Amino acid sequence: MTALNKYHDAVVSLPASGGGGCNQALLGAANHGVHAGVDPQQIHNDLRNHVHGARVVSDREIKRAVNKAIADKGDKVIHYDFEKKKQKPAFDGDRARQKIMVLGEGIQEVDIWAASPIRIDWEPEADPQHLFDRLYQPADWLFMGGLYSPGILGKTIRRASEWTQYSIGGGKIPPHVMPNPLTGKIGITQDGKETLRGDACIQSFRFAVIEFDNLTHAEQLAFWWGVNLPVVALIDSGNKSIHGWVKIDGVATSEEWTLEVEQQLFKNLLMPMGVDGACRNEARLSRLPGHQREGGRMQKLLYLAPSGRRVNG
Repeated sequence: MTALNKYHDAVVSLPASGGGGCNQALLGAANHGVHAGVDPQQIHNDLRNHVHGARVVSDREIKRAVNKAIADKGDKVIHYDFEKKKQKPAFDGDRARQKIMVLGEGIQEVDIWAASPIRIDWEPEADPQHLFDRLYQPADWLFMGGLYSPGILGKTIRRASEWTQYSIGGGKIPPHVMPNPLTGKIGITQDGKETLRGDACIQSFRFAVIEFDNLTHAEQLAFWWGVNLPVVALIDSGNKSIHGWVKIDGVATSEEWTLEVEQQLFKNLLMPMGVDGACRNEARLSRLPGHQREGGRMQKLLYLAPSGRRVNG
């Protein structure tokens, strides 16, 4: 691996700030950049664009890491001034959400249903088979089960075609599904445990799950009608929430998911608008349509667009 490749890998693999190890990782990445001959200003910009996490990392910290890397290499000139970045206006998520919701004011479930590219003219009990047939390849491994159900091949993890037959055959529909297909192989969780249904087990990074905890049902309908996102499915949870599946294109690795989905989509756009930040990981569960909750309320499909499109398109 070249020095430049090592530098790029170190930059995109920076750990989240606030959890320890961030400063050491900044220095490590800066060292790789200096040895690769990358301009100090570019190193600074690259690190600034990739730092993330709960703690704000200042330009001074980044500059200190780059200067130390230059000094460790033995170069004579180690003090330089970085270009001052123009401050962008802070993104007002509440205002942006309100503008989106104005577009959908008064929208009801029947309006969402009528806008669905796939006409949902079947009973909710048949939702799973249509979901699997239209969004997945027959050989895709999919998890269905309870919130804490373990991943077990042949039980909670089956091929999409097998789940379709299970649904058609009258199998009991569990409450949750993992929208992103799995590898079917063991992965390791962040706390070192083996799993078949964790973030490390994702085969295809296709969908992000979006959910609000602080909006009424009517407000969520208005949001989904007005927002400009490639919506694949909207699922009524049978309670107060609507789970939205948004199509993700061009993401092939967990590192790319972290940068493009967790950082750019969620942290920079959706979370300021009130979306639940816990939804941002690739192995996130969604409510599965076709499941009957306690009290008799059904989880059901409201909208289905396999190619992904704006609801009010």
